Amino acid sequence: MRYKQPQRGNGMAFGRATTNDSIFVNYRRDDAGGYAGRLADTLSGYFGADRVFRDVTGIGYGHDFEAAIDEKVAESGALIVMIGKSWSTIADEEGRRRLDDPDDYVCREIVAAFDRDVPVIPVLIGDALMPREDELPDRLKPLVRRNAITITDERWDHDVDRLAKVISIDVPGSVAQRRLDRLRISALALLVVAAALSTLVFCMALTGWVTGGGGIRDYGYTPLMASVPFMAIFLAGTFTLSAVRDMEARKRKFGWAAVFLAGFGGVGSFVYYLLTNNQTPSESLVVMFGASTIIATGLIALIAIAGFRAK
Repeated sequence: MRYKQPQRGNGMAFGRATTNDSIFVNYRRDDAGGYAGRLADTLSGYFGADRVFRDVTGIGYGHDFEAAIDEKVAESGALIVMIGKSWSTIADEEGRRRLDDPDDYVCREIVAAFDRDVPVIPVLIGDALMPREDELPDRLKPLVRRNAITITDERWDHDVDRLAKVISIDVPGSVAQRRLDRLRISALALLVVAAALSTLVFCMALTGWVTGGGGIRDYGYTPLMASVPFMAIFLAGTFTLSAVRDMEARKRKFGWAAVFLAGFGGVGSFVYYLLTNNQTPSESLVVMFGASTIIATGLIALIAIAGFRAK
């Protein structure tokens, strides 16, 4: 079977944008079977099980194996080549090295990734070494120009975490990142509503205070209206607090600043309103809604700077 020509489209390699978001785990059962399953399971925790493909678990019964492999490689944003100690020397029943077999699935998957400009990441298992160029058939020689990552039992979590960060360059959208994106969008939406409402009410209250008229009260103001912007600010702060622990370390301080601003600034302004509303109702409205506008705007800026990028 011949692989189809690569669909270039928007797919690009090594740090550039790609429309493909799957991860293909390429391995030889006799060399890395146990490690492949473990690695696929671990990467599923980072990117989601539906985005990590391994032939044994990724092809349904009755499906064309060759066609499915070809399709999955075409959909991939990265292909991981798992290399154990015997990867380049394993032979078939007749004593021929499998790497030299033109129909060998492992080789064909790697070549298909080369043809489609899919990023190929060699992963060395334990004490395995990267094969030399003269050990590889011509179609696999480009593999030696890829930077390899080593994973071991002793440092599994650390090594796979490092691998996941490398993969995320070409396959964005880890589970943690998708969660952070949802929290960031939710927080910003609440803050935009809070800022818009607070600015509107502030202008109305200020007009009434300056002119001596009813201002906002002429439009049916109720005390419940005063709580709406602060509820939005408080929820935005809660979303940010939920996201802080998963943010990249160098931007985490901006997330904490947003949390404290939402908590102390928002609560402080609302408490001021409750304490002064009976004595100076118009002035307390101006101060409270003016403060909530400033707080909401400051939170939007801090969340934008924080970036909500996964660590």
